[in-house]
Amino acid sequence: MERNSRFDIIIAGAGAAGLTLIWYILQSSILRNKRILILDKSINPLNDKTWCYWESENLDLSDFIHHSWNELEVGANGNMFSEVLSEYHYNCIRNGDYASVIIKKAKELPNITFLETSINSFNSSNNFGVVETEAGTFEAPIVFQSVKPSPGFKNSKVDVSLIQHFIGWEIETNGAVFNPNKAVFMDFNVPQKNGVTFMYVLPTANNTALVEYTIFSDELLNENEYEAEIEDYLKSRYQLNQGDYNVVRKEKGAIPMEDRKFDTWYCDNIMNVGTVGGLTKPTTGYTFIRIHNQSREIVSALEQNKKPSVTKSSSYRFRVYDMMLLNILNTDHAISLKIFHNLFKKNRFDSILRFLEEKTNIFQELSIFSTLPYTPFFKSIYKMKHRIFTGA
Repeated sequence: MERNSRFDIIIAGAGAAGLTLIWYILQSSILRNKRILILDKSINPLNDKTWCYWESENLDLSDFIHHSWNELEVGANGNMFSEVLSEYHYNCIRNGDYASVIIKKAKELPNITFLETSINSFNSSNNFGVVETEAGTFEAPIVFQSVKPSPGFKNSKVDVSLIQHFIGWEIETNGAVFNPNKAVFMDFNVPQKNGVTFMYVLPTANNTALVEYTIFSDELLNENEYEAEIEDYLKSRYQLNQGDYNVVRKEKGAIPMEDRKFDTWYCDNIMNVGTVGGLTKPTTGYTFIRIHNQSREIVSALEQNKKPSVTKSSSYRFRVYDMMLLNILNTDHAISLKIFHNLFKKNRFDSILRFLEEKTNIFQELSIFSTLPYTPFFKSIYKMKHRIFTGA
């Protein structure tokens, strides 16, 4: 490939954000024939992540869904709550399956180029976004990037900066253990050693499941600490000893949980997408559906020959909610567990998912908050007033 190559669209990063954008471009009769370059250090699909989401409407992702659950279970403060969903389904997609399908379809078009290379920097010049890589310099009128934080990221205002970090084992047991129709959404009935902690169990058959140990804190653990907790949970919850199952796959991750504002634009002509664009919901870590919503908006704008608009991931109201809960998660672990306990004990799961999806109205939100201990939220408002009353 020659240096200083020019394209119509460049996508820097072939993770969830970049691949989803390509997926919607492929469905556009206007854009699918554009000259497009997709850059990443590695384009090879890996089966090392699981993306989960809930949906009440058909996103036409049936080709990608690995498994779905219609019942969720939550444990907190010694109790277990479960409910069959009536409005939503909880789905999981393996990143390897997702990437394989999209990359295969994209490679069928001669105008789409994939290039494996390290991305060094971004800049803007003469109304073009410019990408400097180990393989050369490439430019396009619009570049979408998901690999580097914006230049002002380190100096942006942040009061709470936690990480949702986890290690998961996909296991196969010797006998029938799990209910493949019920997912353990969060089980906080585990030792709370290093921060607010829960187990996450996604059964895909009566003898297979993904079991993850997850913590909200500001420091990562050694890998053996996560795995020891998974072993203990399998023994205490399911009476499984080490010889009763095989670990067939592992995954790990660290998702930012921050109250900072993220820049939509890296610089002129270069748009941030995915987590670096602020699409991760700070209090849950869920990003997948937000990426799909953003990708549809981007494609719609490009089809009309318009610059993609700066759409906030969350409204002011939900940013305030996230800031309050982040503050509580950071400062009072016992109250955090009480909040989760009351939330799932006193509200329908569908209502909670709708709230977490930010599709509730103020009256529905007040109804949910009325079931929670209110004093911690008032304290949180006071602590965060310098942010809340200046636009969050």
